[in-house]
Order: sequence, then C-alpha cells, then structure tokens
Amino acid sequence: MTRGRLADSLIAGACSAVVAWPLTTLFTPSTWIRPTLAMVLAVVVVGVVGRMLTSSWVAVAGAQLVGVVLAAGWIYGRGHLWYGLPYPDTVLAFNNLLIEARETIQNYAAPAPTGRGITLAIGLAIGVVAVIVDHLAVMRRSPALAGLPLLTAFLISASNSGNSLHPMFFVASGGLWLLMLGRQGIASLRRWSTTVPMSTTGRRNNDDHDGAYGYAAVGRSLAVAGLVAAVVVPVVIPHFPTRYLIDGLGRSNEATGFSDGQVGLKSTLDLTKSLKTLSKAPVLSYTTNAAILTPLRVGVLENYQGDSWRPERDEVDFGRQSSVPLPSELGDDVPRETYRISVEDSRLEAPQIAAPTPLVTADLGRVSWGLDRNTSVAVVNRSVSSYSFTYLALNPTQASLAQSRQGPTGGFLREDLRVDPESQEIVSKTVGEVVPRDASRIEAARAIQKYLRTDGGFRYSLELPETVKNEFGQDEAPDPITLFLRSKVGYCVQFATAMVMMAREAGIPARMAIGFLPGTADRGTYTVRGSDAHAWPELYFEGIGWLRFEPTPSGTQSTVAPPYSLAPTTPGTDPTSTSTATGGATANPTRPEGRNDPGATDPTRSTGSDSGFASWFGPQTRTLVLWVLLGIVIGLFGSLAVPLAARSRFRRRLRHAPDESTRVEIEWQAMTERIGDLGVIPPRGSTPRQAGRFYQREAYLEGEQTEALRRVVSGVETSRYAPPGSTVTDIRVDTQTVVKAVSGVRRRKDRLRATWWPTEGLLEWRDRRAAVARLVRRPLDRFQDWRDARRDYRA
Repeated sequence: MTRGRLADSLIAGACSAVVAWPLTTLFTPSTWIRPTLAMVLAVVVVGVVGRMLTSSWVAVAGAQLVGVVLAAGWIYGRGHLWYGLPYPDTVLAFNNLLIEARETIQNYAAPAPTGRGITLAIGLAIGVVAVIVDHLAVMRRSPALAGLPLLTAFLISASNSGNSLHPMFFVASGGLWLLMLGRQGIASLRRWSTTVPMSTTGRRNNDDHDGAYGYAAVGRSLAVAGLVAAVVVPVVIPHFPTRYLIDGLGRSNEATGFSDGQVGLKSTLDLTKSLKTLSKAPVLSYTTNAAILTPLRVGVLENYQGDSWRPERDEVDFGRQSSVPLPSELGDDVPRETYRISVEDSRLEAPQIAAPTPLVTADLGRVSWGLDRNTSVAVVNRSVSSYSFTYLALNPTQASLAQSRQGPTGGFLREDLRVDPESQEIVSKTVGEVVPRDASRIEAARAIQKYLRTDGGFRYSLELPETVKNEFGQDEAPDPITLFLRSKVGYCVQFATAMVMMAREAGIPARMAIGFLPGTADRGTYTVRGSDAHAWPELYFEGIGWLRFEPTPSGTQSTVAPPYSLAPTTPGTDPTSTSTATGGATANPTRPEGRNDPGATDPTRSTGSDSGFASWFGPQTRTLVLWVLLGIVIGLFGSLAVPLAARSRFRRRLRHAPDESTRVEIEWQAMTERIGDLGVIPPRGSTPRQAGRFYQREAYLEGEQTEALRRVVSGVETSRYAPPGSTVTDIRVDTQTVVKAVSGVRRRKDRLRATWWPTEGLLEWRDRRAAVARLVRRPLDRFQDWRDARRDYRA
C-alpha cells in the first residue's frame, strides 16, 4: 500500500467530503449525502489502485474520471444503462436532471428541495473536486494547492446561504486540510539530508534528533491559532452583502417567505408585504375523499391594528385525543357531509398545522395537539410530518342563512365587529353603496363578495401601488385599506381584509383566516406549495358558526367561492345545492368518486397476480439481479485470489526444485511464512533449532506436535549440513502438522488473516504485477531505444 498512499488518499477524500457538509444548509432533505460519499469513495479506491499499478499521474487521473462516470451511472442512472454501462440515453437523462437542478437553484430559496437533479449535480461536483484534490495532494504532493478547490467548494455554500454558517463547518474543513498539510510537511522534513542519524524510537527518547516533533508541535499551535482567529475575527467584522448564485439559493427565508425546509405562515400579516411569495417549494401533500376541495386553514386573526393583523394569545389544552367536540354554535339541523384527509411530508413548523374545519376526529400519532378555545384553530406542541383528520363540509340551507344583520355584539364577538378607524369612512361609504338597506346577513355577505370579486372593477396583482390620485389629481398615500378600495389593486390579503371590514360595518361578525389553497393534483395526490398561501374572510352565522367566503378573484391563485356564498341563478333556487359558480365565480374543483380517497385503490395501478409478478421481475429488476449475482461471483473469486496465488507459488517452486534438499528448504520457508502470518515470528537470524524452540514455547506444542516439529528441524539440518549423498527425509506432512498446531492456539482474526491474506500470495501478486508492468513498458522501452539510436545516427 506504500505506492498507493492509502492514508494520504483517505485524508484527501475526507477533505472533499467534509467541504460538502455545508450544503446541508442549502438543500433538504439530506438524501444526497450517501450517494455523494459513494462518489468520493470511488475516487479514493480508484486512486489507490491506480497508483499501485502505475506512477503516471495522467493514467491515475484518467482512471479516476472514468470511475466517477461509472459510479455516477450506477448510482444516479438506474434505468438508463446498457448492461450496467453508460450510453447516450444516460447522457440525455443526466442532461434533463441537471436542467432540473438549475431550475431548482434559480427558483427556490435555501433550503431548496433535494430532487434527483440536485442529488446528481452535487455528486458530480464533489466527485470532480475529489479527483482534483486527490491529484494535487497525493500525486503532486501539494496539499497547500489542493486547498483552492476545497475553498471553492466551501464558498459555494457559505456565499449562498441566507444566514451565517455554523463555525463547526469551517473548523471541520479547515482542520482536515491542516492535517493533510501537516502530514505532507513532516514527510518533506524527514526527507531532508542530515549528518545526524534519524530517530527511530519515537518520543521515548528526549533527544529529538530529526526535529520533526518540534516542527509538528509548532505547526499544531499555529493551526489551532489560525482556526480560532478565523472563527472569532468575522464576529467583529461587519457582514457584507451576500452575493447570490444565479440569484437563486442565496435568497433567505425572509426574502421570499418560503423555502423547502420547515416553513410557517407569519401570524402577523402586513397588508403591504405578507403572503406575496411565488415560491414553488412543497409545503405538504395529501389525499382526500372529498368531492369538493376546500382550503387548509392554519390560523385565524381577529385583531387589526396599525395596518396589520395581529394574533391573540393561544389558549390550548394539549393532548392526544382522537375525537374532537363539534363547535357549540353548530346546530344539529345543519346539513353536512363527513370527509377525511391524510397529510404526508408536512413541513409546517410547530405550532402550526394545516387542516380543514370543523374537525371531527384526528390521528397525529404521538404528537400532542389541541384546539384554541377562542378560534377553534388546531395547533401542535411539536412539528408533525404525517397526520390525518376527518372533518365536516357544511351545506347550510338558504333559510338558515337568511338571518338578520343585527347579530350578537357582546362576548367573544365584540372584536369581530370592530372596524379600522382610519379607513372607516370609505368602508362605510362603500357598504352603503353595495349592500341594500334591508338585506339579510347572507344577502349582505354575497353582495360584498360579488362587489370585490367581479362587479367592483378590482384587479388581482402582487405589485401594490404606493399612492393613489385624489380628486384634484394629486398623489396621496392613505392607509392600506383606503388605498386598496380606491386603487382597486391587490392580492388575497387586501381582498380578504376589505371584506372583513365591510362585513363588520354591515353588522356581520367577521375575521381573517390564513392557510393554503387546495394545491394541484398528480395521480390522486395533491401537493400544496408555498405559492398556494392564501388568506380569506370568515363570517359568523348563528346556529352554524364561521363560514368561509372568497372575495379574491381568480388571478394568479385559483380561488373558488363556496356554493353557499353565491347568489341563486334563478329566483327560489338554493345555491347550496350545486357546485357550479355563476356570476363570474369559478367552478369548484371536483374529482371522480374515490379517485383521491386515501382508503381507495388507485385506478392507475394494474391489478392481478400477473402484473405483480411482472413488476417484481421486470427488465430493471432482472438487470439488478444479474449485477448482484455477478458481484457475488466476482467477490468469491476475489476472496480466493490471494490464497490460490500462494498455493500456486508454493507448488511451482516445488516443481522447479533441482533436488530433495532444495525441496526441504522450500517447505521449511513455506512453514515459517505461514506461521509468521499467524503472528508467531522467531527472532531474525535464528537457526532452525532456535526457531523450533521458539515455536514450541510460543505455541505450547506437546506430544505428537513436538515430535513433528523435531522431525522438521532435523530434516532441515540434514539437508543443509549433511555430507553429500545423505538421505533427506520429506518433511511436508510434518510441516502441515506444525502449522495446524500453531493455528489452533491463535486468535480467530489471526487465523482468518493467515488463510485469506497469506504473505506468499501477496508476493505472488506483486511479482505478477511487476511482470505485467515490464510487459507494458517493453514496447515503450523499445520505442525509446529506437529514438535514441535514431538521434545518435543523425548526430
């Protein structure tokens, strides 16, 4: 392993792997780590083996690049290989994955989702870095220069994170690089010529003749001081603006509002900023058996102050209850349907959890949760990724909704009737123009929703105006609600806030709800993304409770108004009996019966035993099984390579022995080598008799074993010192008896090493490798001789 430089290769590989560690702050989940480590390991193994076979750095680097390509194909290109080898289809597949990775980097904030493209990109990048570092640090013996690619890889993470990196990332990377640098420095120092004999006893002598230990001590002190300074100094230096990678990952959560890590909707909504994200980061996925989808509520806000919505303090009794009491205000005569929803891969941070309302039963595993006593919002005491609920879809009748607008004004509804004083004038004026004087509660709510959604000339836009023209043509910057009602431009927060204030002015208790739209479907599973964040008003009806309305028009977000919130198409028609919106509303999203039911069978899947058998033994499975069997066969032959080489070497030496004395000498040497492999090595220069006594003492030989050893020693002495013509006894059987006896008293690991890794076998393979190298170099040597002869002839 000396030529392979195993230790240096492992340190270089560790450096390449550790500089990838900060990427965990940019991508989540960290499923890319294992395949990336496999790529680095492939570079290390190929480098060690290559250096054992040749000293050409070009050949070693080329072999490592080939190893990177093959490893990438085996790890990332499954299904796109030709009998396990990359081919044009692999290149096309990798190209598509790398395009996907580029789009992820451009469109997501850190931490971004770890798709197949990101995993491939990281693996290839770190694999190439590992090849460069291995070449510079091991082949070129320039670990200082190898710090440049390591620093480049490290800075990609450091410069594109929205927040500062933990110091441990730098300490780990810098520490390993300094270890690699120090190891090379000590090796270089010990190669310097000196007239003083080098120390071979290590630190047990106080005289440090070669100076290496003093050099190492000073180096360690400087290294530790440098690492500490590198961590401490940035704390007192002002933080300069971050420079982004293609204007992508460098954006922090504060800049976009969402990332692919754990996310949360801000419970304090600023009308000019909140819920403006266009992030495509997935927040959760779910399946449901509901015929009509509804938004998933995360929170409720009742208090509007200082141009923003502010939450009240939660009052929650946490527990692991599976059933949920229905709201006290919900009457038994309200028509309803029960549906279920099963959520997976939720990235919402505690205490938030997304769910429809009102809830009936819950299954959150071992996570404690509860309902806020003031708002009936579900909250959890720690983040939960998978859970399920059953809930009610209310279908109130026209008669139950036709209530007087002079509803209750005391108790917990008092705050839900408070109108923002700064905008009350324009809100009151608008309500007077939109809502008929004798309108019922539902008629007033429908009129306000229709005015904001279709009839009032409002426009959905994420770009909010900062000023508005007054009657004299001058620019004014009023409060946000007034600005919205006059400019008629905004997004869901502005529309929902305006309806809440107008409903309160009309005498209807109202509040703000925040959460997510239903998301997009893919083969029965709905995915909710950051861009699905939404806000909507909830209005209170006696005997029913809080009902959702949808004043936001269908702009960038696919908002759908509930059926009960729409005016009848013809006189006497109950709008709650249909799921089709009129008057500018969008039809409710529906799906075939059972298609998204978490308890139903996915119709896209084949049924029957034949398809199951085919799915288990398809082309990809057969290829995988073939490679596994081939690997097992290669592993078996590989494990037998060294023992068989040892046996072949021994037999060849016996076959070419010129006489019996030589045969005895060969058998004696083979016995001492095999016993040496077991860890029993006599002192150097021992005679056969001295070696025999040593074996008897160390291996506790007795009886027949001792007699066999004596016959072996006697046979060797006779072959060496007896007069010519003396009879030489064959000692092969006795040597086998002695080796077996010594093996019986040794540890199991010694026996395994002696069996599967014998010295004779290693020597045989070394000789074969040298013979192959000579054979390969022979044409080159002849070519060089020809060139030399040609040059001499011309001279």
